[in-house]
Amino acid sequence: MRKNVALGVDVDKKTLWSKHFGMSPYYLVFDRDGNFIREVENPFAKQKKHHDDPSLIVELLDDVFLFIAKAMGQKSRQRLTNEFKIETLITDKNSVDDAIAYYLDVKRNIDVFERCFEKYEAWFDKYAAVYESELNMLKAILPPFERALEVGVGSGRFAAPLGIKEGVEPSSEMAKIATERGIKIYPAFAENLPLENNSYDFVLIAVTICFVKDPKKTLKEAYRVLKEDGKIVVAIVDRETQIGKEYLNKKEKGQFYRYVNFFSTEEIHRLLEDAGFRIENTYQTLFGKSIKDINSVQGFREGYGEGGFVAVLGSK
Repeated sequence: MRKNVALGVDVDKKTLWSKHFGMSPYYLVFDRDGNFIREVENPFAKQKKHHDDPSLIVELLDDVFLFIAKAMGQKSRQRLTNEFKIETLITDKNSVDDAIAYYLDVKRNIDVFERCFEKYEAWFDKYAAVYESELNMLKAILPPFERALEVGVGSGRFAAPLGIKEGVEPSSEMAKIATERGIKIYPAFAENLPLENNSYDFVLIAVTICFVKDPKKTLKEAYRVLKEDGKIVVAIVDRETQIGKEYLNKKEKGQFYRYVNFFSTEEIHRLLEDAGFRIENTYQTLFGKSIKDINSVQGFREGYGEGGFVAVLGSK
């Protein structure tokens, strides 16, 4: 069973290998919690000719589910994800200690969903009117597409009814449920999409932007995989609204929101524009002081500032 994490390191075994992961002189293997297990010398690193066969490293590190690297070719990453179901995390950190700390930071929110996936699913049933209000707005503003991707697809609660057939999801428990709902899952991180350039008509990021380690990198990756004139929708709980402030109060109490970074709509506008997107429109729903008071499905309207759930439509 693959349960560990491996870093490609230089001969000093303290710094990350700066070239292709498959040619790292050594690999350091850690458990999921960042505890060191062993070092592995890479026999393929001694070859004079660069190899580009990730299966060699997959076999060498047969108990590893996640490769952490400073550099890795896009094709290798795609093959690792699609063929071997190996996750890859690309980092700009130099030291092993910093890279492990980065991994553990990224992992915090994923662990919540691994532990609490049943509570996550139950939320949609408990707050059915809230969910239907959000879903109806997204359905109404959805651009036409042939191929779409949801980044942070979770259990597929949005992707499945919206007709989105592909999703990126690092939580294995959430991915299982999404797969049952007919979604093809790429086990990966939002900041490091193992997907080809210019390959999607539409990308949805529904609330996930609040959970990722690097929102800027996440949106740049979405921009990269979108075709020219492709569309993106980023949906958030707007922290400047009454419902947004209700969620902010949950940060200290709730498991799901402890490490969440809630955004204002203006901040999402700026992040999208910085990533190269043009803002086309903004929509809002969930009007009121608390989601606990929403017992019937609400409509939506353009703009922001009143509705707690906001969706920003942009184009590449």
